Amino acid sequence: MVKGTTKQAVILQPGDKSGFEQAIFILAPGHGGEKLESPEDLLRLADSIAEKYTVDTLRPMRKYRLLPCLLSFLLGGLVTGSILLFLL
Repeated sequence: MVKGTTKQAVILQPGDKSGFEQAIFILAPGHGGEKLESPEDLLRLADSIAEKYTVDTLRPMRKYRLLPCLLSFLLGGLVTGSILLFLL
């Protein structure tokens, strides 16, 4: 914990469809960026930044991605079974 410092922060709670629960923006003490006239301008800026990282939909997992795992499992079982059969 650092004593004697304060930070200004903007916390956004975008909703269910955004992919994240909260976005927290900590303001730099002497930011040289845009001049913000009101708190609404600050919220609009934070919302536009958070929108760049929002996930609208996730792509479904493709079945062919599971095929190498399934084939590796079956091949491993076949090799293990043949070794056990050979030892007995």
